[in-house]
Amino acid sequence: MFTRIAASFLMTLTWASSLSGADFSMKVTEKNYLDTQGFSVFLYDSTYHPVFVDQKNTAMEMILHGQRIATNGDVRLMPTPEQWDLVATLKDRHADKINNRLTADLAFPTFDLSYTLEVAAEPGGVKVSINLDKPLPQKLAGRAGFNLEFLPSIYMGKAYLVDGAKAGIFPRTPNDPMTKVLPLPDEPKKAYYLEDWDKAKGYMQPLPFAEGKSITLGIDDSLARVNVVSDTTNLMLFDGRDRAPNGWFVLRSLIPSGKTTGAIVWHIRPDVIPNWTRPPVIAHSQVGYVPGFSKVAVLELDPKYIAPKTARVLRLMEDVSYKPVFEGPITPSTPWLRYVYSKFDFTAVEDPGLYVIEYADVRTAPFPISKDAYDNIWQDSLDHHIAAQMDHVSVREGYRVWHGASHLDDGRMAPVVGEQFDGWNQATATDGKYKGGDHIPGMNVGGWYDAGDFDLEEPAQLSVIQSLALAYREFNLKYDELTVDEAAREVEMHRPDGVPDTVQQVKHGALLILAQFHNIGHAIRGTHEPDLRQYTQVGDGASKTDGRIYDPKLRPDETKGDYSGKPDDRWIFTTNNPYFQWNAIAALAAAADTLKGWDDALAKDCLDTAIKAWSDEKEHPTQNPDGGGSGGASAAGAPGGGVLAASQGVVSGNQDARKPAQANSGTTNTQPAPAVGSHSRFGVGLDWSAALELTIATHGAEPYKSRVKELFPQMITPEQMDRHGWSAVRVLPYLDGSAKDQMRAAVRTYMAGLDKQLDTTPFGVPPSLGTWGGSGAVVDMAVRMYFLHKAFPDLVGPEYTLRAVNYILGTHPVSSTSYVAGVGTVSKTMTYSNNRADNSYIPGAVIPGYIIIKPDFPECIDDFGFLWFEDEAVVAGSASWVVAGNAADAIVKESK
Repeated sequence: MFTRIAASFLMTLTWASSLSGADFSMKVTEKNYLDTQGFSVFLYDSTYHPVFVDQKNTAMEMILHGQRIATNGDVRLMPTPEQWDLVATLKDRHADKINNRLTADLAFPTFDLSYTLEVAAEPGGVKVSINLDKPLPQKLAGRAGFNLEFLPSIYMGKAYLVDGAKAGIFPRTPNDPMTKVLPLPDEPKKAYYLEDWDKAKGYMQPLPFAEGKSITLGIDDSLARVNVVSDTTNLMLFDGRDRAPNGWFVLRSLIPSGKTTGAIVWHIRPDVIPNWTRPPVIAHSQVGYVPGFSKVAVLELDPKYIAPKTARVLRLMEDVSYKPVFEGPITPSTPWLRYVYSKFDFTAVEDPGLYVIEYADVRTAPFPISKDAYDNIWQDSLDHHIAAQMDHVSVREGYRVWHGASHLDDGRMAPVVGEQFDGWNQATATDGKYKGGDHIPGMNVGGWYDAGDFDLEEPAQLSVIQSLALAYREFNLKYDELTVDEAAREVEMHRPDGVPDTVQQVKHGALLILAQFHNIGHAIRGTHEPDLRQYTQVGDGASKTDGRIYDPKLRPDETKGDYSGKPDDRWIFTTNNPYFQWNAIAALAAAADTLKGWDDALAKDCLDTAIKAWSDEKEHPTQNPDGGGSGGASAAGAPGGGVLAASQGVVSGNQDARKPAQANSGTTNTQPAPAVGSHSRFGVGLDWSAALELTIATHGAEPYKSRVKELFPQMITPEQMDRHGWSAVRVLPYLDGSAKDQMRAAVRTYMAGLDKQLDTTPFGVPPSLGTWGGSGAVVDMAVRMYFLHKAFPDLVGPEYTLRAVNYILGTHPVSSTSYVAGVGTVSKTMTYSNNRADNSYIPGAVIPGYIIIKPDFPECIDDFGFLWFEDEAVVAGSASWVVAGNAADAIVKESK
């Protein structure tokens, strides 16, 4: 057996060593990229992100057999640069359709280095050239090189061949010798936190694990095999994971001194399978369907795929045979991006059982048709993901401890005024009786880790409270599988304690917000790590600090009772703005209404604090840090445009990409997400949610009811309905009969334009067009349409909510993988969570989902969890999904 395997492997190496590319030629398309069937090359269709810099989706990129195998092809000054290392400035780009050539004009101005990156079609592949305007500056010799990064999940465990003779296997675990590479003398000065981070890591870079003139990657994989030949300096293979777990394999050649034209010349020849077409994707719900409701799968097809005209449904029988039960036509194909789409309606299949869909030679995994298909789709989100994100407590599940009681030393008022990493900003050096660096007592209670990191993002905290309060009240959600002991700082899964889990989570969030008002006097920006070394640490949150309050009088290694000389306590950013303040009032009012009967003393504290804050805010409006009052505030709300978009639904992608900006960037993303109960992005009705929740909590008391009536006409306009106007249905019982008539007319107008908007994609939901996957907007749609359907069933059908929920559960582009980790037959099981270093996931985490790699490649990689814009689950998203999942279940139960 061994001899046969070895012989086969050697035959593969021998055949591939002569690989020179199949006989194909590439053309520049109308979308300005190089393309042939099965292989595409993009060049700077996207640029480095202004805040997060290197997101692994820019410069030269290659798509081979439907997979983006490589990215970030450009000149870099390190073998394995990390996300915030220096990148070139893009000056211009060109697409030459006559000569089938792409070019980008780039520069490192600090080093007086200007050059052109050229990618030109040649038989069997592309020729990549770096042409310098003048010879390489001496200080960059041995430092500047052309890098191209290859996706680890494709190549780990696969073979490579160097110069046709030396074979190796791409490692699963990085283990290369490291060497110190100090910053260049004239390198642009970085922000202090980046300088500190570089020093803490020791300026280390890995040595190459392979080197030669010709390297064939994935030589044993017919779908990923690509040969690269250098006409100039040697090719070197590095493992970027030696420096960071989200690193990629890096192929690199150093730029030689003294050369200008053709300083780097590579010939890249992928082994493109002749006449290859991408297999069909059958997008469907991975949890199945309910009898009596629509059942529609979406087929994602290669435009050149010879598509059968019908699909069929088979039932998995007890004798393990598959019995055909339905065959029907697919709809004519509709183009969108680089694929075409058809629909397969199998609503006629009604009998409970296990089924698969079969189209051409593709068969799905089994899924049920069952009256209780949606019963449990939200529970993992509530009792695993949200529970595992709880801060200031330990969280245990059976034999496993998710984490110990974390951040018991919270926290110090941020001692540095100005912008910090990840868009955080402290506006002032003092706040009331506190000055920068002071310990603020009482802040080590409640709250949730925001996402794949451990921040306490204020918008996320307020969002989770409001979502879970809404779920509890709307669906009488008494589900109980957690024991939560706040006094002992202990949480245990799978151990009911008689208190609904939504109530306990609302309490956990309310404790944090009350601590802010009682100890600081107002809402705040949030709590954040003091340095990048702590910020980038993953695993057990309790290991990030020593749990002792920092005392500057003690030595760094000295402890004294509950105090230590180690300045690892997180920083409390006390910056406030009208958005935070009003949304905190709304959250406390919602918490008060939820906690009644379970913890009446805390409910009273929440309501009293909310009422007092309302009165104070009306008398003395919170100012934006840059001046201006409530009327001019937006939901982004950050000083200088910081990343503070929030909602009662998923916090948008700008909030949670986890890494610091480039030192000279100063730009931040300010796209807020549309939200369940959030305030307007444009300052319209900033106090709407607070007025709404206080009206409900006080059973229609003044002045909250009057403010709701005053804002009502503004909130129900078509422009506002998607954002928070729909939530007006929750206060209709407190308004006169004419309000419902106005709302009905507004909903009728809204629905008249909605279908046209949703028809812009084949999936009938909001498209994902930003730099962060768009699942949050789809979950928001599910919630919004549920409430509109409940209030006006004759105007809004149930299909909108169910379509949105089915989308999250698998009926989406790229694959049919459920976006809810661990939920459904096939689901995402590698997510950008705080256990991502283990290539794992937290059950119930809802990922952002696909994005469009510009110009037209939709992507969400199943077996790689380190792209935060596709894979990072925010805690607010899970809370919103609890509402959406219960909404779907309520709709199907309503019909029965």
